[in-house]
Amino acid sequence: MSKKKDTGHFGDAELNDLHLTVKNTTEGGACLTGHTGDFSGFKNKVSCNYRYQAYEQADSHGEIKERLHRYNEHPPERRIQTSAYRANKGGMTPDRYCAHLDIPEPGDWDIGGPPRAIKRKTFAKGKVRIPAGYNFTQDTWPYWNNAHHLIPKGTLDSVIQEQDAKVSNMIQKALLKARYNINQKKNMLMIPQDREVAALLNLPRHIQLKDDDTKSLPASCTDHPVYNVMVSRMTEGLNRIIENYKSICEKETNKDKHGIPDIELDKSRLEELSAQLLEIILAWGRTGNTGPSLDKKSTQLLKTITRP
Repeated sequence: MSKKKDTGHFGDAELNDLHLTVKNTTEGGACLTGHTGDFSGFKNKVSCNYRYQAYEQADSHGEIKERLHRYNEHPPERRIQTSAYRANKGGMTPDRYCAHLDIPEPGDWDIGGPPRAIKRKTFAKGKVRIPAGYNFTQDTWPYWNNAHHLIPKGTLDSVIQEQDAKVSNMIQKALLKARYNINQKKNMLMIPQDREVAALLNLPRHIQLKDDDTKSLPASCTDHPVYNVMVSRMTEGLNRIIENYKSICEKETNKDKHGIPDIELDKSRLEELSAQLLEIILAWGRTGNTGPSLDKKSTQLLKTITRP
């Protein structure tokens, strides 16, 4: 089955009506894909918008907010070197970013900041103006950042679609009817991409990029493949949850029913996994203070996991 654009699922068309987008709230949505992430100008406040959800989580979750604001109490002593990198085809990525960040003044990197407009020159030789109060509405304001899905949307897609087509559709239907939303703020974490920023905030950075702090890991600029495997293979991780869902579905698949059978699945198991992953990631940032990538820390954790 091919993934259908903007349907909020990756199954049959029968599921289309179950995809639910709710405006002006993080709650009540039903979505299994990350199809909306534009939060420019605080527009598009809908339940499917993962950057909006990550912003709201960062603003309301005490420990996340404390980490993101840590620079106020522990400011850098020099300008920050970013993790922007030279693309294979030439030019710097992101081209709308810069090689160094000025030492932030209090509030400059806050959720709800900066308290004043900030201007910077970009690799594209243009000037960017970050309006007061617009931090994290874009992925390079105030620094290169990512609205990270704790349970990655692509990993959920892959693990569900590994199942028989009928089981896959049943799982998706049940989760959508239960109003599971992979973009809901409980599954989101705003984290830096820049290694030096991550170290300053006591957070891991999103992906390995081309930083050479982990020789055992190849450069990865678009994904965190080791983290994805860890999420699946954890003792109570995604593989086990979907296996349980599958066993429930299989009790209904042999019955002669038209369409996709109705079953009930406990979405709280996925939500509990998100909470566990958040706790793990925040703990990763406390040790070493070197801004390790998610893949670096996942590699270490996978060594302790024996479950296939």
